[in-house]
Amino acid sequence: MTPSTVDLALQDYLASVGLARSPNTVRTYRNAANAFRACLQGLQIDLKSYPTDRALENWIVDFAVHLRNYAPASERLYLTAISGWYEYLAAERLADVNLPRLRSLIRRRARRPGQRLPQFPRADIEGILEASADLTAAAPDEIARLRDLRDRALLFTLADTGLRVHEAVGLRRGDLDWNEGRAVLIGKGDREAVVRFSNRALRYLRAYLEARAPRDGTSGKPLSSLPLFARHDPAAAVLVDGQEHHRQ
Repeated sequence: MTPSTVDLALQDYLASVGLARSPNTVRTYRNAANAFRACLQGLQIDLKSYPTDRALENWIVDFAVHLRNYAPASERLYLTAISGWYEYLAAERLADVNLPRLRSLIRRRARRPGQRLPQFPRADIEGILEASADLTAAAPDEIARLRDLRDRALLFTLADTGLRVHEAVGLRRGDLDWNEGRAVLIGKGDREAVVRFSNRALRYLRAYLEARAPRDGTSGKPLSSLPLFARHDPAAAVLVDGQEHHRQ
């Protein structure tokens, strides 16, 4: 029977994947479909009654947001799996899908796959992050506390965005869109890359910047031009008109 609802179309798509892919791939695609279902249910879409031919390409944008707290590599795999579902809809003429637009939406919103510390299992990385959550507990003074807040925010940013160290430390405060939880980077060939931040990375960044606010306010520069991760050491301090200022 031809699938007539989103739920049935997803089931039929997974069945077709099972005919040509390995068991591990099928398992990954099934997990992706379950995450996609959860995303659509969050949009108040009744999957068992929603017509397949009304499937929207913009759902992939909502799905990318839904995957914000997943590892970048998992996000990439899941987006690939669901883009395959859209291709299936188009091939079977179950929906009128603009595939070039779909690929553009994914390219602009997906995070880069994480390439940091590939030798460490995710569980070990999470253990390091958990230990870093209490970095500020024993800070002896304000400078040490700022460094600890910065380092904690940087660790969570690196772990959850897939950014390289030099990319993260090159960010300016104005690069981060707090409402969207993302930053736009300019890479090779002046190509734009959208990097999404997890909720926990944003939380630790906000705590760090709030603690840094008095220093940023006296820097004499627009806040948007200041680095997201600043130096906090004696070498970064200079005297201007008899007042201590901190190089950013």
